Amino acid sequence: MDEIELLKSMKKRTRSSNTIKYGMFGLTLGAEVYARLNAYCLKHNVYKATLVKSLVVNYLDKIEQKDN
Repeated sequence: MDEIELLKSMKKRTRSSNTIKYGMFGLTLGAEVYARLNAYCLKHNVYKATLVKSLVVNYLDKIEQKDN
């Protein structure tokens, strides 16, 4: 999945009415990576968590296809 496909597949900056939280965890990115992530998400109007989740799902989908 390239950047354009990823952006099209993600919901833009709106939160779901679903308030149940699943699998929350802390992640230390460091100042440089956090600044890059923040700038990217602001530019493309997406939440950081939404982008990270989409990347993880995409990665797992690809890996699981290879395993089968």
